[in-house]
Amino acid sequence: MRNQISFSEFNLPTPETIRFQNGVLRLRGWYFKNPKKQNCGMIFLHGLSNSKIQMLPYATPFWKRGCSLFLYDARAHGESDGQYSTYGYHEKMDLERAVEYFSEIDNTPEDRIGIFGIDFGASTALQFADGQFEYGFVIADTPYKDMRSYVEKHYESIYSRLVRFFLPLSLSIAELRGDLLVDEVSPQNTAKMISKPVLVLFPNDGDLTEKEDAELIVSNLKTTAKKIAPYSTQKISLQQYKTISPEYELILQSFLKEIKFVK
Repeated sequence: MRNQISFSEFNLPTPETIRFQNGVLRLRGWYFKNPKKQNCGMIFLHGLSNSKIQMLPYATPFWKRGCSLFLYDARAHGESDGQYSTYGYHEKMDLERAVEYFSEIDNTPEDRIGIFGIDFGASTALQFADGQFEYGFVIADTPYKDMRSYVEKHYESIYSRLVRFFLPLSLSIAELRGDLLVDEVSPQNTAKMISKPVLVLFPNDGDLTEKEDAELIVSNLKTTAKKIAPYSTQKISLQQYKTISPEYELILQSFLKEIKFVK
């Protein structure tokens, strides 16, 4: 994480630093109150082993459209408390509290708050959006279909296919340490209960598994207001780390127009 951030690089003002609780766990983030408020808010969820800084380029297009913004570090990431990541199992309840808190401080109804996540954040958003809670829509960039296959793929890329022999034990340990049930971490199953609009994105020149997971999740979605869109992996200027590409922003704009959320 960078020690200092110039928010002006992202065409954003300096945010208010916020802290909110989910039980005994304290989560930390940023709140950008939009002076051109259009009765909309956006929550941004970063990827695994990343932090809220990752989401700043994605936040800018929504700021321009008059939405207030809420970015926070997931548990066991960045400045937030916690020892273990649970791949969305507990993080979805952190997100429930984030939606409530954001709605309270920004005076925006929960059904006017959209949720935007990348990989781990995208999968957390999809697990949260199972019909139990109020929110506006979900944008999920490169979600994984379930924890078991994601962990297997990740460890195979680091070690070898032999890791499959040790995976059951590793996942059992993860369940004990993280107080979770691995088989319940499944965005592909949660998708069957999602009735709000969903946009799923994946890199068209990325890993084949990412494409397959995205397509499986979309095919399972209950909602008819669903869209899947591939994009170039150059969606962000990696040297500048400031903006998303015009192609990527056009995909977002088209989706928002279709669901009539913001202009």
